[in-house]
Amino acid sequence: MNFLKEHFKKILFFLTIFILIIMIGLSSIGRLGGADLGFFGNLISGFQKITYKTGTTLTNSFYSVQEIVKMREENIMLTESVYELKEQVRILENIINKSEALETEYEMKKNLSYDYVVGQVIAVDDSNWFSRFTIDKGEDDGIQQNDIVIQAVKTDEGIVQIGLLGIVTQTSSNWSKVITLLDESCKVSFKNIENDESGIVQGSIDSTVTGYFFNSKAGAERGDNLVTSGIGEIYIPDIYIGDVKDVVKTTDASTLRIIVEPAVDFTKINRVYVLTK
Repeated sequence: MNFLKEHFKKILFFLTIFILIIMIGLSSIGRLGGADLGFFGNLISGFQKITYKTGTTLTNSFYSVQEIVKMREENIMLTESVYELKEQVRILENIINKSEALETEYEMKKNLSYDYVVGQVIAVDDSNWFSRFTIDKGEDDGIQQNDIVIQAVKTDEGIVQIGLLGIVTQTSSNWSKVITLLDESCKVSFKNIENDESGIVQGSIDSTVTGYFFNSKAGAERGDNLVTSGIGEIYIPDIYIGDVKDVVKTTDASTLRIIVEPAVDFTKINRVYVLTK
């Protein structure tokens, strides 16, 4: 069986040649001197027709098999080419996406006047993926507890700013844990740059960021920009927190509660900057 599989094409080829030789010989006999061979001639003629049709069928089958094999090989080559092109497109798209992020980071670094460490996110909290995570840098890299974590952000106007992401809460020699602005334990003093009023923003269990003003008579409008005020010993001033998304009156109707749209897109966190002291 293995011999037939390995030499099938050769056997088919030689068999076709053999049948054609027989056909030629029989044709010669049928034409000898124009003689009428009677019954024997009719028999030869019929046999010639059968052998001719058989030979033609075998020949066509032989070339059909060759074409099928050729088409199959071409199909395999085309399939491989498609996979290669898809992989190249994926790589190029990844480069384009990263290049835009790296360009934004480059613009942000030009405005940084603090020492920093670049960290890669290596784990996220199971309970809330966007409120707590771990990075691959720690005490050996100069990171300490309460160091501020930031990320480059680009506003709708195309302006690159230093966006507040969160704060380091725990460190080891080669990793650090971070809580973000979305976490309910994260409280940040802010300033509304539109009216210079200050207050506190805080995350929540449903990842909503809300806040209130120290001045009960202070007002706010949708779209107002909020930055860190620098009050306290942790957050340095003028880090972009986000914008006022909505304004809600409290039960006593004398103060306002604001809902904040954070500047950082927490669903796309992979590289972060930690400001070291």
